[in-house]
Amino acid sequence: MGNPRHRPELLAEKLLAIREFLNLGQQEMAETLKREIISHSRREFQLHPGRISEYETGKREPNLFMLIAYGRLAQVHLESFADDEIPIQEFQSLLGKEVCYVISKDIEQPHVEQQKRKPVTLLRGAY
Repeated sequence: MGNPRHRPELLAEKLLAIREFLNLGQQEMAETLKREIISHSRREFQLHPGRISEYETGKREPNLFMLIAYGRLAQVHLESFADDEIPIQEFQSLLGKEVCYVISKDIEQPHVEQQKRKPVTLLRGAY
């Protein structure tokens, strides 16, 4: 059946660090992630709080949409928690500092008062 795909060894620990950074329990984290996914995809997403525990213990790996939601909430780039070359201590120092979401009016349709959140990458030293 082939070899299983490589999983980042530090991912589970980094997902726990994100939840702790946000100061949320597993139930609150599940609700917050669901809201984040709905706000960007406009689709309902079912997430049982027990799944958060499975992510944080390494029993399961979140799908890409879930990882993106974690990154948005923690304001870190996806590669920061997917890359095992970034140790957990360095990752914890990046939380809330790599990406800032700003509200901007839709440029393509200026007559529409629609607002969008757009990511802005913060440069090192600009914290």
